Amino acid sequence: MKLNKDKRIGRVLFIVEGSHYEFVLLKRIFCNIFGFSYIEKRRNKADYYVRENEPYSRIAVINTQESNIKDITDNETYLENIYATLVEDYKFPVDQSAVYYLFDRDPDSNTDIERIQSYIVELKNPYENENFKAGQLLLSYPSLESYTVSCFKNNSDSITFKLGSELKSFIGTNTDIQMNKIDESKIEHATLEFKKFLENENITLNIDDFSGASSEIFEKEEAWLESGGFKLFSMLTLAFLQLGIIEI
Repeated sequence: MKLNKDKRIGRVLFIVEGSHYEFVLLKRIFCNIFGFSYIEKRRNKADYYVRENEPYSRIAVINTQESNIKDITDNETYLENIYATLVEDYKFPVDQSAVYYLFDRDPDSNTDIERIQSYIVELKNPYENENFKAGQLLLSYPSLESYTVSCFKNNSDSITFKLGSELKSFIGTNTDIQMNKIDESKIEHATLEFKKFLENENITLNIDDFSGASSEIFEKEEAWLESGGFKLFSMLTLAFLQLGIIEI
């Protein structure tokens, strides 16, 4: 496995659900570890945060209007206004960027199963899809904290929880899992856990077309939820593989 810290990835936009954890994690990875430039706009803050580093690798992280997956399409005017600010004030052309939608499959917050399934089918490429809407949907089961756990725990998919709140409590009682300890080796560990999950479930890893695998994972996770809880899994690693900053 190889981390390409010197790779120039251009502009990448992450549209996220939560207004705290996602920003802290992505800033840790892209700023502290990879040294990329970083822009963020949280829904609960008026100002943009900017950190200039590598000029040829720029990451922007923004919120949907509400913490719900439906806002990917239901409140597009809110996102379009932020896009305009990114373009005009920060020289960040969204239409020339890779786009990722980073959301949780937490049944407390995202309950519309049919809508989620449609997004999996429609949002399958970070640059362009058949409906001309760019974006790859990255789901985490039950929440993005699954990625953090996979940085530290072996066989993290053997851990099951129904809700993100339960997973947060688990992290709180396992003091070895700490955001400020995520480094290159932890990202490599999470990548191996990602790969191991797919192998255990006999799911083919096709980095360029992951939509079919994402649908299969969704169906399996829904069945596991009914029988007790989601197996911890996050698709965030897929973005790193597609951007080429991690090679297996």
